[in-house]
Amino acid sequence: MKPNLLCNLALAFGLGLAALACSSSGTSQALPAGADFGMPLESRPILHFAMVDATPQKFFDQTLLVEGTVKAVCQQKGCWMQIEENGHVAWVRWETGCGGKFAFPKDSAGKRILVQGSFYPKKISAQDAEHLQQEAGGKIEIASDTYEFNASAVRILD
Repeated sequence: MKPNLLCNLALAFGLGLAALACSSSGTSQALPAGADFGMPLESRPILHFAMVDATPQKFFDQTLLVEGTVKAVCQQKGCWMQIEENGHVAWVRWETGCGGKFAFPKDSAGKRILVQGSFYPKKISAQDAEHLQQEAGGKIEIASDTYEFNASAVRILD
């Protein structure tokens, strides 16, 4: 091979690698529009809740950005939500706790949302389940062994 051709090939290969590195190390996709609650959302890959719930241990102790549908909301203080996707259900509570600085909109049942927060297993006692039923203002299913998101931010999608 001629020296100039070899240099041109090396240069083209180097530019191609640089372009690939720039495109794959950029920020996550643009987040869909909506109304924000809590802290600002961080740009990161959006995971569907059903995928997270299929292998939950894989997602513990991480900050996730998860999409799902609001199934129920605390009608007293807006301190919790129940989300669902394809039959998978989890609870969402604020990092700041009930009565803290943020509240979920009480009219958000049925809406698609993004939840930013950590994910972990949760046990719900019979007494807590009864309390949640009362706060929901209606009948909701409550499993004793479930999962919960400790949310720092929520976006209700447009």
